[in-house]
Amino acid sequence: MKVSIFQFDVVWLNPKENLAKIQTVCSSLSGSTDLLILPEMFNTGYTMQPNLIPESWQSVTIESLREYATAFNITIGGTIPMLKNEKYTNTFIFVNGEGLISQYDKMHLFTLAGEKDVYLAGENPVSLNINEIKIQPLICYDLRFPYISYQNEPVDLIIYSANWPITRINHWKSLLKARAIENQCYVIGVNRTGMDENGYTYPGASSIIDYNGDIVCELSNQPECFTANIDSENMQAYRQKLPFLEDKRM
Repeated sequence: MKVSIFQFDVVWLNPKENLAKIQTVCSSLSGSTDLLILPEMFNTGYTMQPNLIPESWQSVTIESLREYATAFNITIGGTIPMLKNEKYTNTFIFVNGEGLISQYDKMHLFTLAGEKDVYLAGENPVSLNINEIKIQPLICYDLRFPYISYQNEPVDLIIYSANWPITRINHWKSLLKARAIENQCYVIGVNRTGMDENGYTYPGASSIIDYNGDIVCELSNQPECFTANIDSENMQAYRQKLPFLEDKRM
């Protein structure tokens, strides 16, 4: 399966401009990838004021992604603020030509940013299959809690959609690599670039790491896109040669 990552400078509280950027990159990827992953809160920026965005933009965002997915034959994933039963969640959505196919609500909310005061925490991890690749979506701060990636059945790919600031980017790089090694699977982390309205700088460094912990790609601090192949056959052969996961007791 071909997976693409797209890091960009998310325009603050401006879904229209952000969706236009995504449409452009989807067009450029047409026919060359199966899955496109975007940063955390790709349509608004990492906001603690989701109420400032008209609720209608939630459905507009999903419908726009569905249109791009249909036009360019791609599945698109990333997180948005979602209003559910009068409560906001930070939700990782996956959209294809049929619409919304999967969603995961962020379980570990970032206390330092006040996320717990605004968003409702998710209760359970989820997984989904795309092109016979089993995927676990996780969000930013979830990366610091390794137990959440310990599924009963191993996954092929763990994806983190994030807004990870430059001050702790060394943690981002180390933890992504650790998750790949300990789970013997591919790990993808997609971060944003630029500076948000709160003055935080985001250095990109979006990465794809293989099941041995080897870096397939690490992007710069500029907006860019990269596509890689998820080779499940080689990964399974690696797991058979080094069957560490069979000794797991959690």
